[in-house]
Amino acid sequence: MLARGSELLDLSLLRGFRYACRPDCGLCCYAEPRVEPEEERRLTRLVPDATLRHRGRDAFLASRPDGGACSLLASHRCRAHDARPHPCREFPLTVHVGRRLQATVVLSCPGVELGPLAAGGAGEGAPAPVGFEAELSALGERLGPAVDRRAALAARRGRKVEARLREEGRWEDDAFVRTELGHVLPLPGPADFPVEDPPERGDGLERLPLYFDHRPGPVAIARAFGGWELLELAPAGGGQTLGLAVPPDRPPGVAPEGRRLLEGYLRYALARDSFLASVQLEMLERAEGTVREWVGEALRALGAQLLSRAAVRAKLDRGEAELLSERDVAKGIRAVDQDWLDRRTWGDRL
Repeated sequence: MLARGSELLDLSLLRGFRYACRPDCGLCCYAEPRVEPEEERRLTRLVPDATLRHRGRDAFLASRPDGGACSLLASHRCRAHDARPHPCREFPLTVHVGRRLQATVVLSCPGVELGPLAAGGAGEGAPAPVGFEAELSALGERLGPAVDRRAALAARRGRKVEARLREEGRWEDDAFVRTELGHVLPLPGPADFPVEDPPERGDGLERLPLYFDHRPGPVAIARAFGGWELLELAPAGGGQTLGLAVPPDRPPGVAPEGRRLLEGYLRYALARDSFLASVQLEMLERAEGTVREWVGEALRALGAQLLSRAAVRAKLDRGEAELLSERDVAKGIRAVDQDWLDRRTWGDRL
């Protein structure tokens, strides 16, 4: 636990992971991070030409148009590194504010080792995390009364969701759901394929899922021509087509070591408060089904999307593959994790 003021930050989901930033990546710079008022003053003193966008009461560091990188990115380096806002200083960590403050690792980041997932060495009881010292320090600086208030509001929303689902006879506690689904982990089957397509390129490059692929810019996935198009994005905006592939319409074969990694990742997702809170919020728009049933369906959907993106990446890397390897599944994790962490929940994000 990391404590400051009256708030405790649960760090158990960081255990077992090792992290080292890759200077050649820049994946996290294709975003518009929120900037707190005190950060804005520090940022504009260091970089007077920094472009900020205001949405209501919140300010965001602007990215370049047409899917481009943050306006402060230059040659894979941040021009305001010493005054960068908190999402940049804390990545690849993110905190869900719900019934507790729970930190988790953003596994789309290529600097995070995924080995602990396959070995069952991630989460509570695993060795202490390595390489997150600066990120944890940045998180600790933001714990205090303001976070107390946000946590209280989030908990109130959570109680309303729970009360509604209890009235309908559909509520099941998080611990019960995790225990039951952990015993027999729901894996994707034929009914979960084909998965939902990503947005089209014309919907806006900034809306597309991204992943790092050892290129100058990240790769985006878009729906196109009856399949998926992969585009390398440029810092200044725009994207260059790398190839087209059709996602699988049935579960692809997975090698045993790949299956272990898939199962480890789904168990990690199940341990995230944000995963359950997103499902519970979605249930308000659905008339039937218990929390356990809906969380099980979400796990299968996550696994199917992971395998589909892994299969498309494998096709473009080496053509058709009989079995997805552990490395292929890891690439699928990199291509889906940020999307699922970005899903709306009844909670908040620190």
